[in-house]
Amino acid sequence: MGVDGAARGVEDAVRAIAADALRSDGLEIVDVEFRREAAGWVLRLFIDKPEGVGLSDCQRTSEVVGTLLEVEDPIPHAYTLEVSSPGLTRPLHREEDWKRAVGRMVRLVTRQNVSGRQDFTGRLTELRPENLVLDVEGIGIEIPREFVVRARMELEWPGAGKAKPGRGRTSPKTNRGIRGHDKRSFPGD
Repeated sequence: MGVDGAARGVEDAVRAIAADALRSDGLEIVDVEFRREAAGWVLRLFIDKPEGVGLSDCQRTSEVVGTLLEVEDPIPHAYTLEVSSPGLTRPLHREEDWKRAVGRMVRLVTRQNVSGRQDFTGRLTELRPENLVLDVEGIGIEIPREFVVRARMELEWPGAGKAKPGRGRTSPKTNRGIRGHDKRSFPGD
């Protein structure tokens, strides 16, 4: 088993060990990462709950899961445990994540071209057993679920994409500095 396979095995074991303990506090594990970094091995738990995660939730989870991992000992070497919220751009892995994302903006990458692309940002309008339906700039695109490699929630800024009075959109011909490349020079150019 390679490093990636061993890391996945640790991630699965940690998810199984921690899930029940966190559920009693109303928390869920959104994601688990176990990877080697410059400072050594790092185990990251991303937790969430409906009303959001606070610092006290992260501290309690670190204590509870840290104790459970010492007892179960699924990791045979030194590592650092980090616990945090998944943030506003949380990854979409499980079916519950996808259900929560319906009606929201998402960004996903596919392993194969769909409609000539592999990178999509749009509103998830429908969740079907075999496909996802995204509204990308007013066009509905069906994407086979099996093609999705990575997916996460996308930030939605209030009023984004709407022209503001006095700040209408301009054509590429009349505003090359914004639509084209920036012609300023920087030190070292």
